[in-house]
Amino acid sequence: MKTRIISGAVALVLLAGVILLRGTVIFNIAFGLIGALMVYELFRAEKLDKEYAITAVSAAFALAAPVLVRYYPSEGGLSAVAVPYIIAAFAYIVTVTALLLARHKTVPARSFYLCAAYTGLISLCMSAICGITRLFDAKSSLFFLIFTFMGSWVADSGAYFAGTLFGKHKLCPEISPKKTVEGLIGGAVTNAAAFAILAAVLNRFCEGISLDIVIFAAVGVICCLLGLVGDLAASLIKRECGIKDYGNIMPGHGGAMDRFDSVVYVAPFMFAVFVLVG
Repeated sequence: MKTRIISGAVALVLLAGVILLRGTVIFNIAFGLIGALMVYELFRAEKLDKEYAITAVSAAFALAAPVLVRYYPSEGGLSAVAVPYIIAAFAYIVTVTALLLARHKTVPARSFYLCAAYTGLISLCMSAICGITRLFDAKSSLFFLIFTFMGSWVADSGAYFAGTLFGKHKLCPEISPKKTVEGLIGGAVTNAAAFAILAAVLNRFCEGISLDIVIFAAVGVICCLLGLVGDLAASLIKRECGIKDYGNIMPGHGGAMDRFDSVVYVAPFMFAVFVLVG
């Protein structure tokens, strides 16, 4: 537990430092590198990491997608972010599918398409995070990034403590034996409260910001559910691959995939929310 807390605290400090650099290309590169590491961990779990061309192209796409967000046209709003990403994603899928066809005798199609789909999700997640800094001013993007990471990780903490204290009914024992219905409820309540409190604080102390507290509380609940989907999906892959963690980059937490599995599903949703309310 001590190791987990220390490594988590160090990671939060590093994340805070990166967020402070959100106006620079370093921010985009940092999340591109996280995405590339997640892709590599996934390919390694599926025993495809020795397929160097497919793995390299996938990791390169995950790295490049969020970096390129910074250089999209300055005009055009959402389309300026979405259209170039769609073109890049299509080019990636065509390229790796061609590589699969060339290596079909040694590359299992099921594992390949799983990894390719997740690569798309990961790149979308990191691009959405970088897109927040692209579409909104410095102050708004800071608060929106805080909401995004809160939506992924506050619910996880709330679910952990609620499940530890009150957990009796297993939620999905075949995939994640420790998750409970009580933990899910605790995570949802924690997220709703955190989102409502932050929205109220911003409304009170930040000029020009007006957020509907009830709506953002509901958004917090949705983030909890989306984060759960991401967590269980990553856990299912780990079980089928027979591994405990995707990596050990964060002692006590595992790899980048272990820490960002819920963010993969939360960040694109939050990006859409901010576009609607922004």
